[in-house]
Amino acid sequence: MDFAPPRRRPPRESVVPMINVVFLLLIFFLMSAQIAPPDPAAVTLPVSDTADTLLQDGGHMVWLAADGVLLTATSVGQDVWAELAAHPAPVTLHADAQLAATELARVLRRMGEQGVRDVTLVAVSGAR
Repeated sequence: MDFAPPRRRPPRESVVPMINVVFLLLIFFLMSAQIAPPDPAAVTLPVSDTADTLLQDGGHMVWLAADGVLLTATSVGQDVWAELAAHPAPVTLHADAQLAATELARVLRRMGEQGVRDVTLVAVSGAR
């Protein structure tokens, strides 16, 4: 018979501090991350009476400011026209509500001349 006291096992290390560090890092990255890049121009979208949502995959995202300046995420002014001419793809147009209708018509006509055949005009749903 063995009456010797049983060997003590070393205590296991706690994983709680590691979990705390992981959660702190997760919170840090969530708070500092940017989900989507900001729009290149502050555009007030027009209001639409319909609530249809059109999602377009691929193509160009283009902003048209109230002063008539055309922008993309990487181009401004004439560079946008060169980009559209080089790659005529569907366009999602964010036109400012204060933009003159004649200016919008001029831009849409020029997009057609550049070979763009599908333009989606973005608006905020809800009646005024």
